[in-house]
Amino acid sequence: MKSVAITSGKGGVGKTNVAVNLGISLADLGKRVLLFDADLGLANVDILFGFVAQHNVADVLDGKLHLRDIMVEASNGMQVLPATSGFLQLEHPSQSELAKLAGQMDELSQDFDVLLLDTGAGLRDTVLFFCSAAEEVLVITTPEPTAITDAYAMIKVLTADYQVEAIKLLINEAVNDKEARQVFDKLANVSKAHIDFKPDYAGWIAKDALLETAVRRRKPVVQSYPSAPASQSFQRLAKDFDAIFTSQSRHLISGFWEEVLQRRKVSSNLS
Repeated sequence: MKSVAITSGKGGVGKTNVAVNLGISLADLGKRVLLFDADLGLANVDILFGFVAQHNVADVLDGKLHLRDIMVEASNGMQVLPATSGFLQLEHPSQSELAKLAGQMDELSQDFDVLLLDTGAGLRDTVLFFCSAAEEVLVITTPEPTAITDAYAMIKVLTADYQVEAIKLLINEAVNDKEARQVFDKLANVSKAHIDFKPDYAGWIAKDALLETAVRRRKPVVQSYPSAPASQSFQRLAKDFDAIFTSQSRHLISGFWEEVLQRRKVSSNLS
């Protein structure tokens, strides 16, 4: 199972729309897709799909259910692991709770080809955990200057503090490929100059009013308007997925986080 964390430096750049519509497009190509709503306390994948989940990740952390018990089939065999909104305790899960989720996702790995983790935005512990646990990270930005600045901050922290090297950059809400390339080049050049790291270009998603209409209808744009410019962008990204994301599969808990968990355990025993 290939795992990709989809994240952003700031909210409002379309990260969840990318996760949902890319997942559907991959499923339409025959891939077995698992989408995990990893924004644990502010979930909205279910809103974009228009379903109400009977169970969510809170039931897993409580020990009542396994991740496989909360899966919801959303589209063409694509499965969703729903989170929930408005639960403060899920905003700050412990490292052991995060490890539990990662471990259970590893148990599901043989049943799927692709795991997409729709993380929260910004430099929160949970966001950084899922980004560093996944094989590759897809950072979403728009051409807006604040989004570009925050995307750079995310890349800087992931590379400097979490040893993440497989980072791709997707430009959302671009007018055309020329604008997207200009945004990518600007951010990539700054990253190379200041932190000696250059992310890879994953492509762009067209700015499209029909995507906003689809959100209001609570039906993903690739299903609501399959020939819309945004839908064609997601379909193109799905077709190029294996060429863009080339890392080999590995367990979701990396050596880095195993060390963190062990240090937390030792510290807890001493206190």
